[in-house]
Amino acid sequence: MSFADILRLCVQNLFRRKSRTILTVLGVIVGCCSIVLMVSFGQGITEQNERSLKAMGDLSVVTVYTSGGGGGMGMMGGMGGASSSSVGSGSVKLDDKAVESFRSLYGVEGVTPVRNLQYNATAKAGAGGRYIYDSIQIMGIDMSQLDTMGYTLEGGEKPVGDDQILAGENVAYGFMDSLHNGSQRARSDDGSCVFNESTGQCETPEGEQPFFNPLITPLTLVTGADYQGDPYVQRLYGGGSGASGASGAASQSQNVTVDFKVTGVLKGDYNKGYATSDGLVMDLKTMQDLIKKIDPSAASKSVTYDQVLVKAADLSEVPQVESQLKSMGYETSSYEDLRKSMEEGTRVIQLILGGIGAVSLLVAAIGIANTMVMSVSERTREIGIMKALGCYVRDIRVMFLTEAGAIGFFGGAIGAALSAFVSLGINVGGMWLSSMSSSSSDGSGSGSGGGASFGTMVWQAIVGGEDVTRYSVIPWWLYLFAILFATCVGLLFGFGPANKAVKIPALDAIKNEQ
Repeated sequence: MSFADILRLCVQNLFRRKSRTILTVLGVIVGCCSIVLMVSFGQGITEQNERSLKAMGDLSVVTVYTSGGGGGMGMMGGMGGASSSSVGSGSVKLDDKAVESFRSLYGVEGVTPVRNLQYNATAKAGAGGRYIYDSIQIMGIDMSQLDTMGYTLEGGEKPVGDDQILAGENVAYGFMDSLHNGSQRARSDDGSCVFNESTGQCETPEGEQPFFNPLITPLTLVTGADYQGDPYVQRLYGGGSGASGASGAASQSQNVTVDFKVTGVLKGDYNKGYATSDGLVMDLKTMQDLIKKIDPSAASKSVTYDQVLVKAADLSEVPQVESQLKSMGYETSSYEDLRKSMEEGTRVIQLILGGIGAVSLLVAAIGIANTMVMSVSERTREIGIMKALGCYVRDIRVMFLTEAGAIGFFGGAIGAALSAFVSLGINVGGMWLSSMSSSSSDGSGSGSGGGASFGTMVWQAIVGGEDVTRYSVIPWWLYLFAILFATCVGLLFGFGPANKAVKIPALDAIKNEQ
């Protein structure tokens, strides 16, 4: 028998008992759909975890420090899972020699020292220093490593002169207006809300434009060894005049005032320094010159850095880079431990959900076996005639295996397609409920899904996006896996009945009245 003959007989036999075939295929569809959807929920959790990790900053950056030097930049100390090494940690230093040794490590793409201005500083802008940002954070980095370290400019360009610096993404919102009782402009994403008496709800205020554009407005920095802060801010918050009497005049005379021009605005990334979001960033040489103006004796002191940021060439290289740094006696901090724990937790959830779906597919597999056993019993005489006519035993086995595999294949294909529609419905429904909730919370009550059309929701549910929450995510390989797995299950559970068919003696089969 040719394979075409086997396929023709397979189709005829499946359609001979249509009801039984349809019910068996339906069981495979339910099982396949269950396992695909269960795994898709795990993939949805994975996608949300990855988005949360990306929001934390560049995960390939490792913060290096010495004992007593702090636990990382910005929010790193509390969340980075800092790990330490006691091997010679008291004798190592973060100086230029150490920075060069870091650059030679395997898997390292970029290295920049980090130096924070240890003196209190006030930034002023506008005519007569009208806009004030007191106690602003100032960070120095190696500007030649800006691109290599993955710093992103939202506007402007890199500084090239000694009087040029970079501003953090939200630093403009930190300035207060001294002519309007210290008022500040609010951002739409600052987490604040205003109670609306008419609706009885706390509503998020609309975002406001900052007082000035830092890219076109010069900044004046006031600092000093004994500088306590701007007098206006101190009076505003009840801190005194800040410069009263002869001692105050003497203190003010020692202050250092420097003019800077902001050439670019950095995208905020707490993993690369809090100043990237709400501070000023300058080149290490510019900061060293500023420190010399504040304290001339600093010129004779050796330069050591607060921290060093080391960027791994790939996310998978982070553990190895940390291991090398620890072996040198330094302490490190990164999001690697947090990332691993989230991945392990997600993997466990996926296994549990996949196991639940696999139970349904197992029940469907038992149905396939039952259908094939009944088919062999009903076609005993037919099998005997095929053997008497000289049909090969392997052809009979292939015929029954083809029938079982066909049931698994079609059930898997239809189940995968059905899973896609169910997943799409879950995601679109979740988006619609979320948009309705947002509409009711902001008092619009329009019910239009926050301005997003149904077609837009469907497209976002399929392709995703940075601001899109998908509860069910089915990657392309999951469809292929589901179909192949269902087909293999059909073949596996059809192998026993097929072997039973080929073992029936031809004469006994012919004598059978069925």
